Amino acid sequence: MELSEAIAKSILLLQQGEPLALAMNPAQGYHLAFSGGKDSQVLLSLAKLSGVRFHAEYTVTGNDAPENVYFIREHYPYVHWLHPRKKFFALVREKGLPTITRRFCCERLKEGMGKGEAVLTGVRWEESRKRSAYQPVEVMSRRKEHQGQDHGRSVEWLQQTEHQCIKGQDRVMVRPMLHWTSDMVWEYISRFNLPVNPLYKDHGRVGCMFCPFASRQQLQWYRNQYAGFDKALHLALDDYWMKYPQHMLPSVYAYVDWWISKDTVEVYKARRGFKEPFYPTVGYACPPDGGKGFNGTQCRSSLNESR
Repeated sequence: MELSEAIAKSILLLQQGEPLALAMNPAQGYHLAFSGGKDSQVLLSLAKLSGVRFHAEYTVTGNDAPENVYFIREHYPYVHWLHPRKKFFALVREKGLPTITRRFCCERLKEGMGKGEAVLTGVRWEESRKRSAYQPVEVMSRRKEHQGQDHGRSVEWLQQTEHQCIKGQDRVMVRPMLHWTSDMVWEYISRFNLPVNPLYKDHGRVGCMFCPFASRQQLQWYRNQYAGFDKALHLALDDYWMKYPQHMLPSVYAYVDWWISKDTVEVYKARRGFKEPFYPTVGYACPPDGGKGFNGTQCRSSLNESR
C-alpha cells in the first residue's frame, strides 16, 4: 500500500465516524489520545487534514521522560493535559511494579480515558500479535456481561449515531491507522515536516519510562539517565514493601533487579543464588552477591539514608 492510499483510507474512516463522535460529544467530537510518540503525531495530523472535530488529550502519568513532556509542551501547546487522580508512583505504592500480565498502570492511567466518547488512537496491526486482531471500529462496553471487552462494529455502523452508552461509560474505539506500517509513519513525518521526538535518537519507542514492555536496555538507560525518577520508584516501593511484607524476593533492590531482568522469579533466584528463607528488608538493600545488579549496576545502599 502506498502512503497516499493509506492517508486516504484513514481520512475516510475519520469522516465516516464523525457523526457518531458528535452524537456522543456534540461540543468537541472525537477524543484523540495523544502521547507525543510518532503514531499519535501522525494521527493528530490526519485528524486535522480530514476536517473532523476533535479534542486532543495527553494523560499526565507521572512516568513519562522529561524530554517527552518538553516536546509536547513546545510543539503541541493546544493539546489538553489530563491529570488522573492517582499517578504512576501512587499506584506503585499500592500495587508494586506492573507486569505484562498485570498492567494496572495502563488500565488506570490511559485505558479509562474518553468514557462516553468516540476515542481515536494511533495503534497499528504491525505492532503486536494482540493488536493484529483489532478492528477499525470497536465498542469498549461497560455492560456487566461484557465488561472490559471490545465488540467489533462495521464502518457503516458508525454512521447510525445511535449507540447508547451505559451511564455514559462506553467508549467507541476508532483506529484509523491500523493498516499503517512503521515506514509509512516515518515517511509521513518527513513529507509533512512534523517535529521528531528527541527520545527516538536513543530508543525505538516513546512511552512510559518504567514500562513492562520496555526492553532491559531501555529500563536501565532510564534509571541511569534519570536518577531522581529511579529514587522516586524505590521510595514508592519501600512503602509497598512495608505494607505487604510477604514477598518472593528479599529486598526492594532485588525486586527491581528481577523486574528489569525479564526473568521468571525462579530463574532469577537461581541465577543470583538467593536461598530461602528470606528476611525482607526495606530500601535499596544490597543482595548477597556483593551488590551487582543487572548489567553490573552497583547497589546504592545509601539511597534510603537520604529520605
